[in-house]
Amino acid sequence: MPKQDHSALQIEFAGASDVGLLRSNNEDAWWAGSMGDEAAGWQDASMGIVDLKDGAWLGVCDGLGGANAGEVASRLAVTETHAALAKVDRGNTSLGRAHEALVNTNHAINAAANRNMAWLGMGSTISFLWAEAQGAVLGQVGDSRVYRLRDKRLKELSPDHSPVGRLRQSGRLSEAEARVHPSRHVIDQCLGGDDPGLMPDCLPIDLNVGDVYVLCSDGMTDGVCDAEVRGMMCEVADNLRVIPEIVRLLIKSANRLSGRDNVTVIVARVIERPGE
Repeated sequence: MPKQDHSALQIEFAGASDVGLLRSNNEDAWWAGSMGDEAAGWQDASMGIVDLKDGAWLGVCDGLGGANAGEVASRLAVTETHAALAKVDRGNTSLGRAHEALVNTNHAINAAANRNMAWLGMGSTISFLWAEAQGAVLGQVGDSRVYRLRDKRLKELSPDHSPVGRLRQSGRLSEAEARVHPSRHVIDQCLGGDDPGLMPDCLPIDLNVGDVYVLCSDGMTDGVCDAEVRGMMCEVADNLRVIPEIVRLLIKSANRLSGRDNVTVIVARVIERPGE
């Protein structure tokens, strides 16, 4: 796919994370910002605008392993992946470099676990968008999700690395059936997990002015159906609600309809740089 010119584009975003109604700690992590900034392992509810000539990265990670282990893994997934891609020369994305960053993050999480017996087996999902002046990439490991709204049509961009998720995406299970399936939380890929083998998905994507994206952990999709996600994204696209408000509403809806897990949501919109 030919590289798209994003040099006049920006991404405005907001994100937040919530522990949910049943968990005692939050094992999710997220970060969004410029490639020139240092990614924090944890980001409080915040918002911002990133110019794509500076490079942009938005990611959601859901930790596995219980106690503090999942929390450690998800934060490492954020910081290690962003740091690896920040070393790439600005201006162009690379599927190979995105894949390499995820493989190296996998090694880093496993190495950290091997240094601390309490962290053995810890792992994390990751769903991220990496955008530069020329091109954009989606990176995926696990069952967190990336949605895009374009021309009022909702599309799930991220391949689901779980047996139930693949059945849902292929149409062999309905969304409602997948949500109550007894194996719905079983995933067959994660970063870490004491498994040296990893086959992440790194996909080129195109960005258009007006696109709205949602990146989320499965704590959101456990409760919020695609139709409701689409409705809220349309409100952003039509300027009926501001992005931070939609983030709050998606988290509130997830807790109302499920609340069984941590909930993390990033909402982002592609805009033109003022004056262009």
